[in-house]
Amino acid sequence: MKSIKQIEIQQKAKEEEIGEHPTDEFSQEDLELHWNNYVNYLDQKGKKILMSYMTLSKPIKMGNHILLEFPNQGSKEDFESKYAEVLSYLKTKLRNFDIKIKITVIETYKPKVHYTNEDKFNHFKEINPVIEQFRTIFELDI
Repeated sequence: MKSIKQIEIQQKAKEEEIGEHPTDEFSQEDLELHWNNYVNYLDQKGKKILMSYMTLSKPIKMGNHILLEFPNQGSKEDFESKYAEVLSYLKTKLRNFDIKIKITVIETYKPKVHYTNEDKFNHFKEINPVIEQFRTIFELDI
């Protein structure tokens, strides 16, 4: 019976040696402050790619999650391969080791390609309807 209690005491001592990580609450303002500080640090160190990914989206706090929006899957995957140091910095500065980064991809811009002359003319007509009058006055073909 004593040996089981001694084992439990030893396990608790090991856990205390390792230390429990803090999970302090932080505000949106604190998050943005430390996020921008890290962006400036990356700029000074010449890590322009990671810095540019961090400036693509404003971080949004949702509990212990930081939400980011990226314009495409490639930028998301590239940031995910490099964001461990960002996460480590934020966990330390915000004193919350439960922080996780969630990234969503928003692909809203897909350029429409105009292949035929008629498609091109209709596109320009949408931009400036007066072009139709010029076509009829000068008797131009499409």
